[in-house]
Amino acid sequence: MTAATWWAYEARRCGRQAVILPLAAALLAYLASTGGPGTGMLLGRTLLSCALPAATALACAAVVAREPALELHQSLPTPYPLTVARRLSWPAMVTAFAAVALVTLLSVTGDDSLDPGAVLLELAGLTVLLSGAAVWATVRSGSPAPATGLVVAAVLAKLLLLDRVLPEGAGQALPELLVGALLTARALKVLEPGARLGRTADPRVADGGM
Repeated sequence: MTAATWWAYEARRCGRQAVILPLAAALLAYLASTGGPGTGMLLGRTLLSCALPAATALACAAVVAREPALELHQSLPTPYPLTVARRLSWPAMVTAFAAVALVTLLSVTGDDSLDPGAVLLELAGLTVLLSGAAVWATVRSGSPAPATGLVVAAVLAKLLLLDRVLPEGAGQALPELLVGALLTARALKVLEPGARLGRTADPRVADGGM
């Protein structure tokens, strides 16, 4: 199997949501930000900062939950956490492309108040945080449903609490990047063979296979 064939296979295993969700969220954020006075500045700003990160987090949760043969992967030479990390790179790459395209289009349309670097940093921080939390919740529960609730709660906490306490930009993005990376690393650690937990990514396997 060539590298191209392998990556194409991994892309199919991720499912269409790995591409559709981030792109659809970026389009929604763009339309809300350029829809004119009737759209509302608050709605446009909210969707610009949260829609793409939330959609990416849900796509990552779906990627983790799609694998039906966990026991088989754990018997292969390639560590299963590495396989999951490789698959998560697909929604990550799509999101990076969508974020750059979104910010570029908004800059071209003449939004002089937009700071492209700050917006990209803010998107990166919240995306990593929400995605890490979603992957962790999915691995721990064996279902993407808790991840959905966690993402919604995190977005509400950001809009209602965090934005009132910490300034937007690096003040929020750097801690978000750190916490999100730690959650992702913890989730991948849980997927290692022999890791003991209440439930694994496959709900049929509990407490180390017992």
